[in-house]
Amino acid sequence: MELLKKSVQSVLEKDRIGSPVFLRCVLHLADESADLLSSIGVVTALTNEWIPSPPERVYAQGHVDNTQVTVMVHYVGGQMALLSVDKDDIETAIDIMLVGNKGVIYHETPIGRHYQNAIPPELDGTGELTAAIAQSLESGQPVELEV
Repeated sequence: MELLKKSVQSVLEKDRIGSPVFLRCVLHLADESADLLSSIGVVTALTNEWIPSPPERVYAQGHVDNTQVTVMVHYVGGQMALLSVDKDDIETAIDIMLVGNKGVIYHETPIGRHYQNAIPPELDGTGELTAAIAQSLESGQPVELEV
């Protein structure tokens, strides 16, 4: 994930897509014992680094003991992120679309069926919104964040 993080950050610093306004990310985890809550927390923390406003509201659906958790994050500046983590039988992979006000970044790892030398994403770190995500999953309601 660190390589992906640096790659996207370099594109943002060069202002190639303008200011990020929307991010969609789907992370497939091949590990049946993967902790979906901590995984979605890491993805959310990564997203928060790219979106130029602080998060304002989190809404989560799914169940951490099942196969998928989806989170929608609303940001103070009007930006949004739709993030999903699921368990997959085949391989760990990530699919990202980051939309800016002047362009779009697409990233998929591994790339298609015929990829060579693609490195599956490795989760590292923790997520600062993990508690809010857990609260939203439990209540089924959006959670307002202190800005």
